[in-house]
Amino acid sequence: MAGVLAKAQRQLGVDAYSYCWPTGSFQYSADYVVLARSRSGYVQDLARFFLKEGWRYDGFQLYFGTSFLGPGLWDLPALRATGKKIYFYFCGCDVRDSKLTIARYQYSACAECWPMLCSPNRKEALRAAERYGDAVFVSTPDLLEFVPNSVLLPQPLDLETFGPLRDQALFHAADRSNEEAIRIAHAPSNQAIKGTRHLVQAVEALRAQGLPIELVLVEGKSYFDAMLLCASADIVVDQLLIGAYGQYAVEMMALGKPVICYIRDDLRSLYPSELPIVSATPADIAEVLYTLIRDRSRWALLGKEGIRYVDQYHDSVAVARRALEYY
Repeated sequence: MAGVLAKAQRQLGVDAYSYCWPTGSFQYSADYVVLARSRSGYVQDLARFFLKEGWRYDGFQLYFGTSFLGPGLWDLPALRATGKKIYFYFCGCDVRDSKLTIARYQYSACAECWPMLCSPNRKEALRAAERYGDAVFVSTPDLLEFVPNSVLLPQPLDLETFGPLRDQALFHAADRSNEEAIRIAHAPSNQAIKGTRHLVQAVEALRAQGLPIELVLVEGKSYFDAMLLCASADIVVDQLLIGAYGQYAVEMMALGKPVICYIRDDLRSLYPSELPIVSATPADIAEVLYTLIRDRSRWALLGKEGIRYVDQYHDSVAVARRALEYY
């Protein structure tokens, strides 16, 4: 998201650049990726950048509760003392209160995530955001509960980059035969958090009923290769536990795919009314899949609605413009 947002802000005339830790096999794009081999090396590399050229920036947007000096956030007082603006963007396990989530909600990733993936510095990051943040953003509405005075800033998507992928996905949808097995794509960054086991069980149950289904787990691939693989899917499942859709759902709607994702009832009013996602929980995912598989005419309709929804609410330039209003 940092790389996409910075690119869009440059299109709006802002001198914005993204600096990121390595992203493993995903190979996300950024203007500068730290290539040091150790955590201390990462910090030294970013610290050198900060001392050499970072001072020329007017503001800094920090992701996942980290800063140039890592999760300790020790450089924030210096940034504030020199008049720099500081913005935070939280995206999930970096601020979600696991105990509270488990206690309040019937379904939650926290209840099935072990060992816990919560950021160990989330309390410190929240205190830092409250003290130093000129604006604090969250990527999904479920996080508003845990971040006081935060602003929902939707996940940005570079629609220009997605153009060719969308064309390929729509060609597949138009060219597929009804005799082919139905391809269900699911790309869990972490299977426990996304509720993957519930999806696997549902698919196995539907196969036992004679439905021709191929479950494609998209894991360990580069971002580009993952998107190519998903372009050939018929139906996409994002997650079944969190209650809010993530970046993957945005990408799949942009490709014109019908998307299944658990949307918590109490969060629906925080989304636009035309949200085209089909909601499912661990308890009814098999039933939801069965209904959607049997109603193929609905696939194209959901796909068109998804494209329209992403174009309106997740276009990176529109999201960048909204962030600049808070800057």
